[in-house]
Amino acid sequence: MKKLGAAIIGCGWVAEEYVKAFENDERSEVRALVSRNPANAERYRDRYNLKCAIETDATRMLKQEDVDIVAVCTPHNAHTQYVVAAAEAGKHVIIEKPPALTPEDVLKQREAVKKNKVKTIVSFVLHWNPLLMTIDHLIEQGAFGDIFMVEVDYLHRIWDLKWYGSLELSGTALMTAGCHAVDALRWFGRTPVEEVSAYQVKGGNPADYPGTISINVKFQDGKIGRSTTTFDAKMPYRFNIGIYGTEGTLRNNELYAPKLFPGQTDFLKIPCILPDSGDVSHHPFQGEIAHFLDCILDDRRPFPDIEDAARTQAVCFAADRSAESGRPVPLSEFKELL
Repeated sequence: MKKLGAAIIGCGWVAEEYVKAFENDERSEVRALVSRNPANAERYRDRYNLKCAIETDATRMLKQEDVDIVAVCTPHNAHTQYVVAAAEAGKHVIIEKPPALTPEDVLKQREAVKKNKVKTIVSFVLHWNPLLMTIDHLIEQGAFGDIFMVEVDYLHRIWDLKWYGSLELSGTALMTAGCHAVDALRWFGRTPVEEVSAYQVKGGNPADYPGTISINVKFQDGKIGRSTTTFDAKMPYRFNIGIYGTEGTLRNNELYAPKLFPGQTDFLKIPCILPDSGDVSHHPFQGEIAHFLDCILDDRRPFPDIEDAARTQAVCFAADRSAESGRPVPLSEFKELL
């Protein structure tokens, strides 16, 4: 079977997870690593015995005919130049979250992808965490009845931020990491967001931006949502999830759903892997890569792709604008992303 060739731009922490995922799937292999510092690429080549090109210039890699997929793992402010270049070279693109730091850059990516008819996936990798997959199935089964409120929190004390603490390179707290929670909020909310209100606070965190933001959203069908992102709290990492409905409720991995379990008198625990680790080696990149390869080979739309992620970005942009301005922000202010 012919394998799909993968290239990775940016050889930092997360790149190793893509190397492992591509190499562990019999349908793909890594054929190029791109890094401004060749030593970063060489360590992964040597560690995993890769037979791949090492480049410092992505332009050279994009000319490789044996590269079908490009994973963009650079600092966030550099995503767009590489996503656009990869799309124009006819490569399918994996975009690390967030796809971009401005609405204008999100639009550039969408336009390039659409024009060149390539597939994308944005790495909201928790879509392949067993708990979130289970919640998705429970919603589809109607286990909660009519859902009227959803909440998802990203709670992760991040103090040694390096480039993640730079507003220019990484963006705000929502862009840096809280977008994972906003993505899940939208996924479980099932309908478009209409309006966002947010407050933020700058604590002692050395980041350029406030390390804590709390947002409330109103969905178009009337349900409400809530999400908090904090890098400041002294606590272990937690990715809290709550689903509240007329016939059932979920609090993280505790489920109360008498519709499914007649006679149930208390919450039952779902025995599965939780999304409660900030270590990328714990994140289900293998599932993400398997899904993307399936979609390429079967000519299906990946989820979440840049089209869907643009709507997540719109909520994040609206929340940051609300926190800065002190007013509710309708999503119509970012209608070009919807």
